[in-house]
This record gives sequence, structure tokens and C-alpha cells, in this order.
Amino acid sequence: MSRARLVPSLLAGLGLLGAGTGLAACGTSPSASAAAAGLGPKTPLVGIVNAMGMEQAPILAAMHVTGTRIVDGYRFFLGTIDGVPVVEVRSGEKEYAAELATTLMDLTFHVRAAILTGTAGSRNPAVNVGDVVVSGAVVDKSSIHFHDRGFLSPYTGVEMEVTQRSDTEGAIVGGHGAVGPTPKDAASYGSGPSATTKQYVYVEDLAAPKALVEDALAHAPDLGSITVADATGNPKVSGRVANHLLVGVIGSANQWTEPLADQEIQNALYQSDAGENEGMGFAYANAQLGVPWLVVRGISDSPWYPNAYQGVLAADRAAAVGVAVIEHLPHHLPRTPTPFSLLSPQSNAARAGYIVASKVQISPSNLPTAVTFTNQSGATVTEPWPFASEYQFSAGTATTGGS
Repeated sequence: MSRARLVPSLLAGLGLLGAGTGLAACGTSPSASAAAAGLGPKTPLVGIVNAMGMEQAPILAAMHVTGTRIVDGYRFFLGTIDGVPVVEVRSGEKEYAAELATTLMDLTFHVRAAILTGTAGSRNPAVNVGDVVVSGAVVDKSSIHFHDRGFLSPYTGVEMEVTQRSDTEGAIVGGHGAVGPTPKDAASYGSGPSATTKQYVYVEDLAAPKALVEDALAHAPDLGSITVADATGNPKVSGRVANHLLVGVIGSANQWTEPLADQEIQNALYQSDAGENEGMGFAYANAQLGVPWLVVRGISDSPWYPNAYQGVLAADRAAAVGVAVIEHLPHHLPRTPTPFSLLSPQSNAARAGYIVASKVQISPSNLPTAVTFTNQSGATVTEPWPFASEYQFSAGTATTGGS
């Protein structure tokens, strides 16, 4: 199905296209600003980041674009969605691109909340093509220390140099960095014991603000269903599978992981429901600068069904949820992080009892055998790995009604 047919029909059918939507009056001057777009220089904006053109298209289709501005090569579209002032940018793929575009957006415009919409692959057999996962939390699933003694652990986390405006509420902190050298002690720095500082925080996950997740839960449109043939990539099967919105964990990394065995070992350490390439960079930039954020991912593919791919559908559904969040965005966005209890019951983390493990014991064939983690009561426990049977092709749920 073509974008021209799918986007207007999907968004209009969900009640998300209003009068004046489209690209008319789009400015082309690189020096166009928020003022030129009919917005004051201090107008609070909702920032939207999309990695690919396929993911950007449904957002632009839902916008009334009134101007553009180019900042260090990135083209920012300014306008409104259902009367809400917004700024949108295509970042390009991978963490570094998303982090840079988000940083430029947050520093250039008066961004009161930021939303990333786009596609992702399932990392949970209960999450099917056509579902949408919103970020209770985001993890860097590539931050792994493979030890030479038969286990793996998080690789300290992502370092942040936090300020008073930074927001790391609810983050899992893996440690703190060392106090840096000064001109006075530079000559001898590193030759003795060093002190740590809470200014340098190693975060193993970042929690999205609870208010934005609740906004998505309250106002996201009904996602409907897709054919089992589309969900599985098997044209010989019949029927439909219902699609759902899930609050889960976004596993982000500059890697593309297809084999179920490799996903199993990643998930044992970082319990993820959707796998993608930009969420941690996006969340990191916003958390550093104190901008409330949310990642919304439509599921385009699943390793349980290697022949299935519905990229346009997934991008459109993520955009529809993002638009609904923007339309109902609360005026006040407190820093209260998404609690573990708000994760959907079928999310991997909710079922396992943790988001990030401290240690995963692995067999000689590199499969998880036991996990050590801090449970929700604060106790450190070690348990046998209970989910091995789910990382088989037969564990997919698209032919049994989904989640």
C-alpha cells in the first residue's frame, strides 16, 4: 500500500487529521525561524524526532507546516499539530545522529517535551507486527561486558555529566565517574587513588516521565488488527491478529540483531520489548538537558517470523500514537519517572522482575543459564534463566491471538 493512500486514511480514520493539515505554506529559506513560521521565539514547542523518511512522512502529513529552519545541516519543520506548536526533524539513523539532532533541537528551540516516533523490531514473543511499544524505559543493550569466566554484566552504563537541569529520575545508576584533573594536579593525576563524583553518573537505563506514558495509555487510538499473513510473512495462512499498545522497555544499540539466540542473551541482561537504533541517544540528550521525552515504536518485524515486514504500517501507527500524545499533552510535566509497576504485564521486564540484570551466567554454547538481579523489593537474587523456551520460532504468538 502506498504512503499516499495509507497515511491520510489511517490518521483521518483515527480522528488525527484536522483542517489545514499538509505542507502548504512550507517555508524553504534556511534562515526561516520560529517567528517566520508564525510562532514567537519563546513559543513552547513539542519536539518530534524521526530517524528515517518513512517515519517522518506520517508526522509531516499530520502537521500544518508553516516554516523551516536549517541548523548545522538539519532541516527543522515548524508548525502545528491540531493547534499544538511543534518542531520536527529527521535525524538520520543510529544513536549518534539521533543524539546530535535532538541536542540541536533542544538547544535551538524552546522545547517543552520531545517525542521520537518510528519503527522497531519485536524483542518479545508476545509483541507482534503492528503493535506499538511506548517507552517505560530505554536501555543501551549493546553496553555489555563479556567476561572470560563464563558470564556477562553491564558495561558500567552510559556516562552523563549532570547539571541542575538534567533529569535522571528513576534511572538505574551503575556507578559514578572519577573526579577529573585540574591544571593544578594534572601532572600527577592518575598515579594514585582517585575520588568519584556524583556529577558523573553511569546510567544503565533511563526512565521516561510517567505523565507522558500515561498520556499515551489514555489517548492512543485503537490500533485495530492486521492479517496473520502480514504478521507472519506467510501468505498461506488466514485470519487476523489484534494489535495492542504496550508499555515496555526499548532496547537501543548501533547493531541489528536477528538470531533468536543472540537476542536471548541480550534480553537476559537488558529485558527489552522492542529493538531499534536511536532511542538511547534521543533519551540521553533530553535527559541531559532536562527535556521530558517519550519513545514510541511501531513494530515492523519480528525475529519469530523472519519473513514478516510492515515498515510503513508500523511507522504510521507509531505516528498516530505520537500525534495523540501531542494533542493531549499535559500543561505541566512533572519529573516523576515511570514506575516499574506501570510496565505492561506482558512486557519482558514485568515478567522477569527486572530491567537490567547485574550478572548473566552463560553456558559454553553462549546461552543464559542463570541471572542475578535486584528485585523490586531491593533484594539481590540469583535465579535459573526461565525463558529459554521463548527463544524458539514456535514461541511466536501471531497465530494464537497475540498479546
